Amino acid sequence: MRIRTQLILAAFVLAVIPLAAIVTYSYHSSRRALESAYRHEAERLTKQMDRRLAGIRAELDQRLSVVSALPLPADKSDTGDVGNIVSVMGDAASFVDSLEFHPVPKEELDRIAAEAKKSAELAQLRTARPRIVVRAQHEDEANADHDPADHDDDADDDKTEVAQLGSTAPAAPAQPTAPASPGLPAMPTPPAAPMIIDLPQVPAVPYVMSEEQQELLNEISNVGAQLGDTNLDTEDREDLQKELAQLQKRLRAASEKDRVQYRQRIHQALDVARQQQRELMVRRGAQPLPLSRKAPLSPNLQPLPVPKAAPDATASAPASATATLAASGGKPAPTANIRALTPKDAAKSAVQDEKTALILGRQFKLPVRQQGHVVGQLSASVSPDQVIRRILGASDDGGEIPFAVDRAGNVYTRSTAERTQLDRLHIPERVRRGENIKGIQGWIVSTSIDAPSGMRIGVARPVGDNLDELQRTAAQNFGLGLGLIAFALIGIVPLSNHLTRDVKTVIEGADRIAHGDLMTRVPVKTNNELGQLARAFNRMAEDLSLNQMRLLQQERAQKEQELQQRLLAVEYERKSVELEDARAFQLSMLPKEVPRHPRYEVAVFTQTATEVGGDYYDFRVEGDVLAVTIGDATGHGAKAGTMVTVIKTLFAGYGAATAPSEFLGDAAEKIKRMELGRMAMALSLGRFEQRTLTLASAGMPPVFVHRAATADVDEIVLAATPLGTLGVDYAQTDVALAAGDTVLFLSDGFPELMNDAGQQLGYAAAMEAFSSAAKAGSAGDVIEALEAAARRWHGDGPPNDDVTFVVVRVA
Repeated sequence: MRIRTQLILAAFVLAVIPLAAIVTYSYHSSRRALESAYRHEAERLTKQMDRRLAGIRAELDQRLSVVSALPLPADKSDTGDVGNIVSVMGDAASFVDSLEFHPVPKEELDRIAAEAKKSAELAQLRTARPRIVVRAQHEDEANADHDPADHDDDADDDKTEVAQLGSTAPAAPAQPTAPASPGLPAMPTPPAAPMIIDLPQVPAVPYVMSEEQQELLNEISNVGAQLGDTNLDTEDREDLQKELAQLQKRLRAASEKDRVQYRQRIHQALDVARQQQRELMVRRGAQPLPLSRKAPLSPNLQPLPVPKAAPDATASAPASATATLAASGGKPAPTANIRALTPKDAAKSAVQDEKTALILGRQFKLPVRQQGHVVGQLSASVSPDQVIRRILGASDDGGEIPFAVDRAGNVYTRSTAERTQLDRLHIPERVRRGENIKGIQGWIVSTSIDAPSGMRIGVARPVGDNLDELQRTAAQNFGLGLGLIAFALIGIVPLSNHLTRDVKTVIEGADRIAHGDLMTRVPVKTNNELGQLARAFNRMAEDLSLNQMRLLQQERAQKEQELQQRLLAVEYERKSVELEDARAFQLSMLPKEVPRHPRYEVAVFTQTATEVGGDYYDFRVEGDVLAVTIGDATGHGAKAGTMVTVIKTLFAGYGAATAPSEFLGDAAEKIKRMELGRMAMALSLGRFEQRTLTLASAGMPPVFVHRAATADVDEIVLAATPLGTLGVDYAQTDVALAAGDTVLFLSDGFPELMNDAGQQLGYAAAMEAFSSAAKAGSAGDVIEALEAAARRWHGDGPPNDDVTFVVVRVA
């Protein structure tokens, strides 16, 4: 293929591929942004429905707990308490169809009443007791000449008389209600039989309890908890029952006052709702309803037709669960009604409680207490349809479909069309099986699980239409780009002819040069890339002739380099032998084995950084005296080995009677006279005798002593300069040792050991490692623990400096 054709094709391909990439990237990025926005919106709506469900559950808990603390109506004629219940329920009343009260058995009520009556009689006796005491005091004042002891006996007799009177009083027959007494108010009479209170359907008007009601409810709860204590005596229980009766009376009065205000707010809300319904019917062209409070009301949702039962598998589910929720309008709001609980009501409540447990996670049943005694149970019959309608909310123009699926697999939507759409996408089926719902083509689905009820709440939102629009736009942009590319190709053809005009001349010149005609020159005068190429060929031909001479010179130099490498290999082998000999000589300077002493256990460890290290240790045993020395020569290699040899020779003449500080001073003087240059040696010398360590040091790290009795570590530091430097005077110190104490001599290679990050271990960490290792059973175990600590910090490679340990444990 000619180069001109290649240029044209390259221009076309290099234009089409970026265009396709840009259009594709733009489409996919726009699609991801659109799906992300819809997904965030669906998640926001799902969280909003979660908050609605949690709010309804919390509101029902709060309102019903308040209702359980209110006095219940004793019969159908007691409507005042019903009004208080309705007002306290507030906007939560729209979720409750009725309240059921189930009293405890009559025998239990009789027993409670008998206890209340007995408490009242005891309260009367205590009320009469002060008069007896006062009379006794007056008698004592009138007979002041009597003996005080006699007065005490009289008082005791009076007390005994009252106690016997209370204990021998005949018990009255048990009645449902205890009679009132001056000291203790009568216990309120609870309903004798199960009853049901149908709550009126009123607009959702928020009800906020006053601070007085909140305080009274808190006090009633505290008093009720105290009455539940079985260890209370009779007098304290009577006082608490009196206080409880007063608090309930005050709560009833406060609720009655708020009920009047709440009913006024309800009537105002009813008037607003009727006015809105009238305006809606006028806009629809229907006959408006009169503005009367007896006119029927429509709920907040728009009325929708009730769907027929589907013939599929969902038809077997409960009607209110599988059917689509629709608003029910045109039904007049009922009024409060108190009636006896029938078996039909009980069966209906059981079914409704089962549905409520599926949606809200539990049933709403609370105990009813009077003066600390449980007199019955209050149950709320919650309307599942109202709860679901509030959770899913009203429809809007976003196109999303909110839905809910309970534990039993029942599906809830706002309309039949939405349920049909979900079934077509198999979303309910996937949710029931717990499958992934993120891969539905053209839809964004977000779900969450309500933990108390296990119900899945979700939102499905369509995005298919928007994606189709994006695809059409991307196709239009791509077609427009192709048209622009085709127009550009018309100008590329003459440009390619001009660019390839001198290509033939360059090809011919290159062919002659390839055949060995190094004197060939390409006659191209242009300054473009082809001209530069021609000049490059000309330079290449000129350089090739020079390179021929250079090749000969390079070949000769290569042979000389090979000869030099062979000489270096021989020299390296010779030095390796010398270093190995030096290493063997240095190791010969160290003891072949550790000394055995009846009073001390000794163990050592050393690891060099190079072939010939600078660390040194040695021992001398004379009678009962054990001498231990450890040193570190400056540098590594042959010079360090020389210094180690000098110290080994000097230590060979050390006697047990010589003090460690004296030996160091003498050694420093002799090394200076040797004029070894800058070579120096840090050295520590310790003499163990009769459980006493005499220590002297010349520039070595501290010596650590682990106390077996206290598990503490003592750091012995003696500041001095190394041998062969300025100082010749060295101090020494005595350290008392006890059985089990462990002494560690170490070189600076351990605390200065570096890890992979270039950090040094440090003396504090070295002391901590020794404190842990010294708990081992023997000196050898201590060495192994220290070696393991060094390996954990540095790794298995050679250390950056020589590491040496000498451990001495007192037997």
